[in-house]
Amino acid sequence: MGFAGRLSLATSALAADAAHRVLARAAYGARPGEAETLARAGLAAWVEQQLALPAEEPAIEARLAAMRLPIRYAASEGRWPTLEEDRPLTRLAMSQGENFRFSPRMDRPVPSPEVERGRIELVVASLLRRTEAEAQLRERLVEFWLDHFSVSTLASHQVSVSLIDYDRRIRAHALGNFRALLEVTATAPAMLYFLNNNSSRAGAPNENYARELLELHTLGRPAYVGAARSARDVPRDAEGRPAGYVDADVWEAARAFTGWTVAAGQGLDGARRLPDSGEFAFVEPWHDQYQKLFLGRQLDPFAGAMAHGRAVLDILAEHPATARFVCAKLVRWLVGEPVPEAVLARAVAAFRGNLAAPDQIARTVRAILAGPEIADPRLGRMRRPVDAVAAAARAYRIPIAPNPQLIGQLAAAGQAPFGWPAPDGQPLDATQYDGAGALRARWTMLLGLARNGLGTGASPLFEELAGQPVAAATARLARLALGPAGGPVGQTVAGVWTAAGRPERPGAKDVAELAGWVLTAPGFQRA
Repeated sequence: MGFAGRLSLATSALAADAAHRVLARAAYGARPGEAETLARAGLAAWVEQQLALPAEEPAIEARLAAMRLPIRYAASEGRWPTLEEDRPLTRLAMSQGENFRFSPRMDRPVPSPEVERGRIELVVASLLRRTEAEAQLRERLVEFWLDHFSVSTLASHQVSVSLIDYDRRIRAHALGNFRALLEVTATAPAMLYFLNNNSSRAGAPNENYARELLELHTLGRPAYVGAARSARDVPRDAEGRPAGYVDADVWEAARAFTGWTVAAGQGLDGARRLPDSGEFAFVEPWHDQYQKLFLGRQLDPFAGAMAHGRAVLDILAEHPATARFVCAKLVRWLVGEPVPEAVLARAVAAFRGNLAAPDQIARTVRAILAGPEIADPRLGRMRRPVDAVAAAARAYRIPIAPNPQLIGQLAAAGQAPFGWPAPDGQPLDATQYDGAGALRARWTMLLGLARNGLGTGASPLFEELAGQPVAAATARLARLALGPAGGPVGQTVAGVWTAAGRPERPGAKDVAELAGWVLTAPGFQRA
């Protein structure tokens, strides 16, 4: 029986290895027993159950409410006192305006640990959700969109203090409508600061956001027709619209978004000022009201507040190149590489066939998962460090309590959350993570996670396996982490352990070490 014959998406069961791969790709790995449950129920039932889960999970919120993280800084005379405390994760519940008060200015000094506190709390919350959430598919989509619409705290303090608002916006639309998602990111203070649109005004438009909107968020770099001298020279697609874009389109889009800014106390005219709220604001006097020509469409002058920017978003959201570019990234994210053309065709059809649907993205995801490719062993990709940590914690029931030490280990392994400097987002390419230094840091991190050397939590599983013969313990550990394919890994680890003269019936600490060895296996690094 061929691979496709072992995976039916309607009602019949999946093979055990296929179920494990599904959870490694469409979720953050299998917890004990989950692959077997999925194998019995079938993929279609799992997908529908995942899409129906609520966005809020009280158990996750309760754990976050109980957590404390250290914050320390020395006094600065006349500016702030010494602080040393373990503090609850209070920033997560704050509004954008409340978090924005931690953005330093000449008249408002703020110690660096307070500026960064929101980011730290958000990273901790994100890691906990990816590990513990029942709505695993939603979490995968949240991470995808945070990369797709990437912002970096390296750009400015204002981005750092606006991250919680940004995450909140994307979470609300992760399985919703793409056009709506475009606007909530376009008006997000984090994005406006990251790509400098907050300072874009009529007569001096800043092209940064407009260029990345076309190149990275919608049409994609392949749609750039650099050889065309003007928009008139761009080839037309089957529907008669420009098949791609030129620099003139970037310029016109930049004009359309002038006046989209953040209210941060800026002066307007005379005595009038914007509020110092840190919220999105449209300032009409800063907006270029005149006629524009974008992707062959005329935008009439004096069309009203935000009308030109919204028209640009409308045109981009419905463009065929956007569907293909965004769907190709989604397929690569969920299924792996190389991107199968059949899956891409299903995704594009669902994306374009549901442009106005409030659950357009969910329908597109359903189409991506409606075939055997999601569990094809010939596909997949290397796990990024965050994926590896989440998968390890899920496989071994580690009650993970993320902390700054773990965040530092992730950065050493090649993934500093919200720290990728370029707007193209944290890479998926294995070359970012498979160099000697990055791999050594990854192994150190995974071994530390298993042994609780990072202080993130000890697994009760290791106590349960203590006292068993080493061959039985390693077989169980390997199957949990790698699925049915883990047999040879378990045998190899047991053999090395025995050859080193280690105990035949390992204790709990020894089992934790064996688990760490399993996590360094090449097979665990891929999903």
